[in-house]
Amino acid sequence: MEPELPLFNIMNSVASDAREADIHKLLEHYHVRYEVRPFYVVSDQRPVGVAPIDQRVQAGFDVNLYGTLEKMQLPLYRSEEARTLVDYFETIAGDIQSKAGQLCTIEVTFDENSVVLDTHEHFQPEAVLRIRISHARGLEQPEGSSEEQALGAIRETLRKLEVPEE
Repeated sequence: MEPELPLFNIMNSVASDAREADIHKLLEHYHVRYEVRPFYVVSDQRPVGVAPIDQRVQAGFDVNLYGTLEKMQLPLYRSEEARTLVDYFETIAGDIQSKAGQLCTIEVTFDENSVVLDTHEHFQPEAVLRIRISHARGLEQPEGSSEEQALGAIRETLRKLEVPEE
């Protein structure tokens, strides 16, 4: 049984130069919202003389943050504001990771050369920042309570920052 990862007050433990009020203003300015999606790993085994075996296992979660762009200019994430947000969420992820230990992994990723278009807002271009919560227990192992706890901590942080969930 995995040890319980306490839901902790991340906002008070972040050792970041960016104050929460500044982060909140940036998130509000770019109309940031988020969605949580399952993260799946597909194992494709092709033993000799036997039919291929595909196995799809939920290995964690992707928390995707979407922010509207004022102008479509690539590459993304080069401005000071963007770096402030990325650094802040990397700090949050690191804090949660240190509390979770080896139970789960949390990484913050982005693609500076691509945008998504919001079909609900007249194809408004958006940047995406992804927080992936997964584990290192092996591909055949499904997500567990440590990933659920980490997701809860990230959701709580976003709730305190007043970031709406889709």
